[in-house]
Amino acid sequence: MVERASTILKRYTSLSVAIDTLMSERLTLLSPRLWQDKNDIAFMEGYCRAKRLGGVVAACFTQATETYHHWGVFADSSEGVRLDFDKEALLDSLRSDGRYVWGDVQYLTLKQIAARSIAADELPFLKRHAFRDEQEFRLLYQSDDPAAAFHHIPIRRSWVKGITLSPWLPENLIDPVKQALRALPGCAQIRLQRTNLRDHAEWKRAIERATP
Repeated sequence: MVERASTILKRYTSLSVAIDTLMSERLTLLSPRLWQDKNDIAFMEGYCRAKRLGGVVAACFTQATETYHHWGVFADSSEGVRLDFDKEALLDSLRSDGRYVWGDVQYLTLKQIAARSIAADELPFLKRHAFRDEQEFRLLYQSDDPAAAFHHIPIRRSWVKGITLSPWLPENLIDPVKQALRALPGCAQIRLQRTNLRDHAEWKRAIERATP
């Protein structure tokens, strides 16, 4: 599978997950059984049957530029954050272990998927065309345990290239949250910002150029 030309994998998640990632130096993959998209769940189950696996756990990233959709769907509260991972460093650490598979999600219309054959290896990386703006990248761990609910991947803190805080984080909490994150071991110099998606000074300055 051809991967998009991106050096950063962006993971929208929660502040508590970000703290665990940095403190424990691990990336947690979770069972897809609780995903909202039932099509996704069915394709993952079909993949496990076709490959005779006990189960899979996964982590989902995006390689798209920031959108309101990403925050609203995957990090939809003041506790939401985005972790930016060094793609090459993360994947290089996994290449020698055949239990890991990854790739870009391919988006197909109903007409397209009805007109083609599908290899079992494609199943985890196919999604309906309506989701195409997500530009999703998936990382899977193939498990022998059908009850597996999670799997931890060891990482280095240096692979986290930046953290973006929620657009709903109140102004008075921005500095305390930044201070708390920088106080974590090895995180003093980490790049931190709150997204200005919902409150951008330059965007609002356009009001001054409005004509009667």
